[in-house]
Amino acid sequence: MRLLVNASLPFCGRGRGAPSLSLLNILSSSIHPNLECTWQSEIPHLLHFLEESTEETLNRRGWEGSLLQLLSKSLVAISYDKWSCQLATEATRYLSTYNNYLEEKCFLYKCIGVTLQHCGNKEVVARQLQEILLCAHHQDAIEREGAAMGIGLCASSHLEDTLAKLEAFGKSDVFKKASGIFGLLKDKSDVDIEKVKSTLILCYGYVALHAPEDQVLGKIDSEILRNISKHFNTKVLGVKVETKDLTMKLSLIRSVGLIAQAVCACVRRQGYLFSRKLELMGVMMDFIKAEPADVMRNPVRHLAMTTCAHLFPLDPALTEKEKADMLHTCLNSVFGLPPVEEPDQGKEEEVLDPRQREALYADTFSALEDLLKTVLVRDVTPDGLQSVFKHVEVWLSSALDHERERAMKTTAELLDFYLNNVSVKKIGTFHNLGSLLGRFVPRCTDPNTIVRVTAVQAIHTLLCIQLTYEGFSSDHREEAVESLHSLYEKLNISDPAALYRACSELTKIISKRVPEPQLPALIFTLLEGLVDPQPNCACSCSMVLHSLLRDRGPSLLDLVPQVVEALRARMQAVSDEQVKVVVSQSVLVLAAQHLHTVVDSLICSPLPFDSWSCEMWHSLGGDSTLAFQIMEIILEKLNILVPYVDKRESILRSSTVKVATCDPLAMTCALREMLMNSQTQEVVVALFPRLFGALLVRLGSSVGVQPPRESSSGGSPERRVPGKLPSTFYVSGVAVEALRALLARAHLEELMEPLALEGAWDKMKDLHRHVEGVTLLSRAMAKHASPRLPAIVDSLCPNLSNIYECQRATVTAFFSELLNHHVVTELHLTDALMGSMMERLADPCGAIRMLAIRGLGNIATGSPEKVNKHAKELLAAMSSGMEDRDDPVKRIALEAMSGLSKVLPRLDKKNVQVLAVYIFMKIKPFLENESDAIRYTSVLLLGNLSRFGSGQPVFRDQVHNVLVSLLLHLSDPSPQVVKACKFTMRVCAPVLGSEHVTAMFHKHLHDDRGLHYGEFINELIKCIIKDFPGMLNFYHTTVIQFFKSAWAEVRASAAMFIGFLLVNLPEQYLSQMNMRCVIKGLVQLLQDPEPLVRAKAAEAMGYFHQF
Repeated sequence: MRLLVNASLPFCGRGRGAPSLSLLNILSSSIHPNLECTWQSEIPHLLHFLEESTEETLNRRGWEGSLLQLLSKSLVAISYDKWSCQLATEATRYLSTYNNYLEEKCFLYKCIGVTLQHCGNKEVVARQLQEILLCAHHQDAIEREGAAMGIGLCASSHLEDTLAKLEAFGKSDVFKKASGIFGLLKDKSDVDIEKVKSTLILCYGYVALHAPEDQVLGKIDSEILRNISKHFNTKVLGVKVETKDLTMKLSLIRSVGLIAQAVCACVRRQGYLFSRKLELMGVMMDFIKAEPADVMRNPVRHLAMTTCAHLFPLDPALTEKEKADMLHTCLNSVFGLPPVEEPDQGKEEEVLDPRQREALYADTFSALEDLLKTVLVRDVTPDGLQSVFKHVEVWLSSALDHERERAMKTTAELLDFYLNNVSVKKIGTFHNLGSLLGRFVPRCTDPNTIVRVTAVQAIHTLLCIQLTYEGFSSDHREEAVESLHSLYEKLNISDPAALYRACSELTKIISKRVPEPQLPALIFTLLEGLVDPQPNCACSCSMVLHSLLRDRGPSLLDLVPQVVEALRARMQAVSDEQVKVVVSQSVLVLAAQHLHTVVDSLICSPLPFDSWSCEMWHSLGGDSTLAFQIMEIILEKLNILVPYVDKRESILRSSTVKVATCDPLAMTCALREMLMNSQTQEVVVALFPRLFGALLVRLGSSVGVQPPRESSSGGSPERRVPGKLPSTFYVSGVAVEALRALLARAHLEELMEPLALEGAWDKMKDLHRHVEGVTLLSRAMAKHASPRLPAIVDSLCPNLSNIYECQRATVTAFFSELLNHHVVTELHLTDALMGSMMERLADPCGAIRMLAIRGLGNIATGSPEKVNKHAKELLAAMSSGMEDRDDPVKRIALEAMSGLSKVLPRLDKKNVQVLAVYIFMKIKPFLENESDAIRYTSVLLLGNLSRFGSGQPVFRDQVHNVLVSLLLHLSDPSPQVVKACKFTMRVCAPVLGSEHVTAMFHKHLHDDRGLHYGEFINELIKCIIKDFPGMLNFYHTTVIQFFKSAWAEVRASAAMFIGFLLVNLPEQYLSQMNMRCVIKGLVQLLQDPEPLVRAKAAEAMGYFHQF
């Protein structure tokens, strides 16, 4: 026995193993005659094995197994129970002699266990087991292990007796100190009870491992686990308390692992449902979670994970959630540890020496990899691989180098394991390829060299797996895949240029080898890598993505919208300028291949555009070819898309509001961003007329329109619903900004300044001042951009027949002002513009008819030489406008009269004379209009018309008809009306045929002088009585009508007029006066609410004394 023990460490004691075995061989017949034959055949083999081994290469566990096998064969050869019992007894007696040689003592325990297997005497077996348990130094881990292994080996032949002895020992006096609350204090002068319990717990594990397979399953729950649980937990006052002793914890972990191995070995031959599996795995997880996250000083982690690896294959299988929780716990506990080289800041007595620490780390990572492989081997399919990898991949992008390194190494191990264990029965698809490649590509330029190299190795393995799925044998080598090996050296250098070149080569290989169905997964995973914490990795993702889209993009049509949306989502978090630049180039590549789809996808971005969407449109503007095509697409779409929809203002209100549709609004935003790029100048020059026309029309349909309430209002169904739009986001503002950008890009700065000074841009955005703003724009274009006008007019003309009033109104306003400038004559545009205005006279919208008439009136200013040519049409249009029935506030009439006032001075008398009286009669109703502007314009028009009526009695009568009104409105509250009345009476006076009246008008009615109304009227009436006695009855009845005028000043003037008329009236004319109406009217004026009116009425009444 001693020689066998010596041989267990063959290279110790100057290589004592071989001499010990040789001596045994020599002594074989002396020890027992039956051994000679056995040892002569077995020992030479062992000696030969030792000759070919060294201390470093020798597998000690295998060597010990060979020696134990030799012992077992020897006992079988002897086949004498008494001899075997004697050997066991002697060997047990030798144990104490090895107290200072624990490894040899551990092997001796195993020898005793093997010997007891061959002892048929149960009393001897029981006695030796008792001796082992009593004499073992339980506080020593090696001896605990040896004793437990020896007892476990014994159970191979004596299961019942061994279990009985263990249970009896657990109830013996040795444990009495552990009972009760005082037992927790542990009498350190005696045996450490928890260490003894640790030995027992470990014994049960080895008993299960070595017990006969046909007997052990029935003992697992009923005896083995029950006793382990009893020893591990202590009752204090009836409450079960779990021990915190590390030794017991480690023993429990080891024991559960051994039990799992035993069960696993048994279930290969028979089915078994391990009911305690989930509970035991839960215990292992609790142990792992209890370990401190920032340090590792014990083997709990690796032993618990090893145990889980043994438990996992057993039935019942874990659910996906249970499996995920297990992997998550283990990975977090191991990957999150500090680097092995980082100093332990704990107490000196707790800190492991560097060698121990390295060994512990190595064992722990090995255990983790074994656990992951155990999970994977149950399902060696792409889905099975993904179910494991998804828990590892989160660590690949960790901010800490050592965590990424661990994750990458573990992943590479898993892939190697997968490659070596996968069985492809028919050609199929490794559908993980794209997503896995997308995860590894960023790591190929990781700051950590090990991560870089390991990542390329993982990619190589992935591509080999793909070849396997394509039907190639495991030894097949493909040049493209094998060329990855050449990248290892390049990746060992941390030079950015070298890494860039390596990344380029890698991209070519990936682009060549990735099957078409895997491209989407690869691309979308690379998109996720754009936000990698490591700038180099994010940059490599962008580069590979760009190359893939360039080389394989033509086949990705259906994928483009998703790619663009994913880019938009990811790029919000990207700050690296280089990544932004490469991604922008990638979008340009996609656009060159699938222009319409890219444009549609970008247009579908939520409004208002985020910074990335703006940058993309800006970038697209930088490519003149693409920019031209995109602008043409947008122009075409803007021409046909619905600009807004009418929606109910709210649930409680039936009124509707205009709400912008998303796509036209987005296109306007897109044009604005593209025009911000200075490189669009060439395109702008080519498309300026169409762009200007489209944006002007778009502006017209944006004024007074609310932003979209939801993404799909009239737009694409794929559009994402935006959040609440900012209060500063105005639909009309977007169009104005785009138009300003266009003018700036066309280098029309000379018109930008006056527009800004006049507030034109703000006016264009305002619903009530929009026409004024467009007029200012048109004026500026006529002055500073006249050569561009013909093409602009051609571009805008079709919009005059548009179904949207707002668009027709904007174009009409623009054309209307153009006619105000002589440049349109020089450009031969007058006739075309006039024709457009004439057509708009029949427009159903009153505001547009008004603008059309304004434009016709502007001809007198812009093209005076054309007025007589079109006199008939102009006069007819103006006359028609003055009597427009659908004009409640008389805006059209006002514009018609203003236009006539401008046109009449340019017309020949012959063209107007026939219509003068007709027009005069149409003007008269407007003299008493409540609008100052209408009164002013109508009075002014009368004056302008007067030169066409001289010499016509009918015209003279019409002047008499309005003379009273003009005289009374000399007191009009509007200074402009007063001024107009003075002008009209001066120019109309000759028509009346009275030199006295004419002289008075010219003497007193000056624009820049005040007028003493009473004195003027008093003197004027004397002239009227003298020169127009036949009109006195008409005058006085007309004045009485003004007693009810809307203006107090006019009512007061009417009272003065009638008073002066009566006081100056010769007696012979009194019969023509209707005194009853005069008195009644003046009496009513005495009750007027205005003091001025009452005073003038009283003054007029004072003249009645003569009657």
